[in-house]
Amino acid sequence: MGKAAYLLNGMTIHNFAGIETGVKALDYYMKHMHPEVKKRWLETDVLIIDEISMLNAQTFNLLHFLACKIKQCDDELFGGIQDIACGDLLQLPPVKGEFVFKSNIWQQYMINVLILTECFRQKEDAQFFGALNEIRFGQVSDQTIEYFMDRCFEKDENINIKYTRLFFKNIEVDTYNNNKLNDIKNEGRWFYAKNVIKNPKVQITFQIPAAVYLKINAIVMLVRNMNVEEGLCNGTMGVVTLIENNAVWVIMNKKEVKIECIKEEFLDCSHEVVGSRIGLPLKLAFSFTVHKAQGSTMNKAVINFTSNAFNNSLYYVALSRVCYKDDIFIIINKKTELRKIFKNLSANSDVIECYKKYM
Repeated sequence: MGKAAYLLNGMTIHNFAGIETGVKALDYYMKHMHPEVKKRWLETDVLIIDEISMLNAQTFNLLHFLACKIKQCDDELFGGIQDIACGDLLQLPPVKGEFVFKSNIWQQYMINVLILTECFRQKEDAQFFGALNEIRFGQVSDQTIEYFMDRCFEKDENINIKYTRLFFKNIEVDTYNNNKLNDIKNEGRWFYAKNVIKNPKVQITFQIPAAVYLKINAIVMLVRNMNVEEGLCNGTMGVVTLIENNAVWVIMNKKEVKIECIKEEFLDCSHEVVGSRIGLPLKLAFSFTVHKAQGSTMNKAVINFTSNAFNNSLYYVALSRVCYKDDIFIIINKKTELRKIFKNLSANSDVIECYKKYM
């Protein structure tokens, strides 16, 4: 995510490598590679990939062979670039494909592994950290289940609206955001984007929404980088304070900033523009998915457990976003359902075996 990359003064791995979604063949990317991307590869000595659990084996292999071609070095990992991979394999897996450690390139070269055991986010709440680790490994004791019971709530109406809401599914996020927007009684305004598609055969997915309806006091999130130096990047959240005909004023990073319509271009690998959209780079953000929250630290989190997670790791990721147990609010129909969820948790057996090799 752009905000995560901003905090590290970095960029997403797909953007860095010039591989779009990373599903095409190596020769395609070499043929269409923009000179700036090639220059970036050539000038890189150390490549740090964070949240490695979400990178699949196919993409890791692609990155390796791409680097080897560019660096003209076939007998070293990433053509001689030092690769540092960080993350927790027991958190969110790749959206598609196999775990990165199943890559034959990973198995051949990634042999120097450090398992970090010191906790920083929950360092002042040792009991909370221990309970989270049981959830992480899918071995939840009755004591831990009871430990979380006082954080269960049947409804969230009485919980501070400013606390971030987390859901497992996009449709739940959209429903909640629209409901909360409707709760704001003042009038709003629609902002419609305009598209220019040069090649209708190319499937284009824009980050800027085709249309967004906003009101004063709505919580919003930037979906494009605006001013990275000032922290106005993809993922930055704020509150709408004023709505004009073609712009919105939002408090972000403790400053009131003007967000205007911008142009988003969709490029192919050769940096040729195949489509563009002019629109407001904002979307509603009263809530967002757990997937979007990985890597973030929150002051408070209201987590909706009324629907099942599509992956067991989502429960751990959701609950571990805060520093203290009392900062989470679990929304669930009955406490007995939480017991059932925790008892049925299990960690991926392949990941467990992978960790055993290094511990």
